[in-house]
Formats: sequence, structure tokens, C-alpha cells
Amino acid sequence: MKFALEQLESISLNSSRPVIISDADEVILHFSDMLSEYLLTQGMYVNFISYALEGNIKYTDTDKAVDSGLFREILDDYFENYVEKQPLVKDVAEHLENLSALCDIVILTNIPHNFASRRRKQLSDSGLNYPMISSSGPKGPVMKVIRDMTPEKLIFIDDISHHHKSVAKAVPDALRIQYIANDHLNSIEEKSKYCHHRCRDWFHIEQVIREYLQMDEG
Repeated sequence: MKFALEQLESISLNSSRPVIISDADEVILHFSDMLSEYLLTQGMYVNFISYALEGNIKYTDTDKAVDSGLFREILDDYFENYVEKQPLVKDVAEHLENLSALCDIVILTNIPHNFASRRRKQLSDSGLNYPMISSSGPKGPVMKVIRDMTPEKLIFIDDISHHHKSVAKAVPDALRIQYIANDHLNSIEEKSKYCHHRCRDWFHIEQVIREYLQMDEG
């Protein structure tokens, strides 16, 4: 949280524009497919039968589940080797550019801070020149700080239900959109009871946001 707050201090928001706060992994960037590719090089594989890493990452030779105590090391090595390799989700750049005419955009990503600058450069090189905040843990506290920075509408986009729960508690007036880019993960994960909308693609996300912003105009 400390590092996230330091990064927020460098961001200037337009007090008269709504703010979209979007996750990166599995929302803007493909994650699970690249993680699967990486694990195969390490003698492991992932079989997502639930929306979690624990119990789903296994050793190739024994089918034994990898101890969750190793996940930090695994993810650090994954990001070390793959942070620049994660491709953009289909049409995300186009739709964020469209929405940037209406809203400020902030990317809030839970990534180890030592990889933040590399991810920030990757996003910028891909045409997504929006402020990025690296964080960890539930996203509600960071959203609360952003709420204190602006009186305008906040729109939160994330794939993970517990982040929606955290934001619902910290900033209940934020519009919460759940989106999971990976087709398989999208099929096995139920809609979060803490989000307002579950979207199927970025075209749908843009449509939902435009309708939300037009509500007061009508």
C-alpha cells in the first residue's frame, strides 16, 4: 500500500472528469495462457478447474499439486521472464482510447513492485499511455484514496471477485465491472455478487460505461 500511495501522489486527475480504474492481468493483458506456457518450461502445468492458482498448479511428472508457499517464487520468476511477453486483450487499446475522450484512465495492477517499471514501459510501448499503479492485496484501500482525490464518478474494472468486494466496501458508489478475458476462466467463474456488470468483451465494457455516464445527462 505504501508504494501504491507514493505512485498516486504523482498522478494528476481532472476533477471534472470521471475516472476509469482498470486491472491489467486478464483484463488488459492476457495472463493465464502465458503463465501456462511458462509453467511447462519449469516441469509444471496449470489446469484451471477453479478461479485460483492453489491446487491447480501441478508437477508434470507426478500430478502432485505445487505447494502454495512456492507461488511467490514462481510468480516472480514468471514476471522476470514474461512481463514483456503478455499480449494485449483484443481491441482493448481501441476502446480505452475511445473512453479516454470521456474519462481519465488509471491502470491498477497487482504486480511485484520490482517489475512495475517494465510493465509500465510495456503498456506504453503498446500505446496505452495511461498512469499505472503497482499494488498488492485488496484494491479497496487504493480506490478509497482515489475517491478522496476526485468527486467525479469512479468506474472499477477487474476480473477477481474479492477485489470487487473490497471496492464495494471502501467506495460503494463506484461502478464495478467484472471482466475475464480468458474464455475458459470466464466460463468457470460465476459473476461476482459484488459487481454491477459482468462484461463479455471490451466493446461491451465501453457500451456499459457510456450508458452509465449518460444517465445523469438524460
